Amino acid sequence: MSNIQSRTGQQAYIIEIGEDPAGLVSRRADERYFTFIAASSAFQALEGHRFATPSAAELAARQLAAPRRRDVPRRLS
Repeated sequence: MSNIQSRTGQQAYIIEIGEDPAGLVSRRADERYFTFIAASSAFQALEGHRFATPSAAELAARQLAAPRRRDVPRRLS
């Protein structure tokens, strides 16, 4: 998770799942919650959701991505 902070006090964090960009969360200095902005259609379900922390948003993105990762066929030994 990468932190970006502007001079106006706005905070933004980039959320990545592995090498894949999931989106970012941002909030202005006067806001209590972070708002999720999806970086790809795979995370569109989180678009506009509000989170107390960037870590909570990252967890939600990981949970959303988890079913897709389980669908990948595994090699049998």
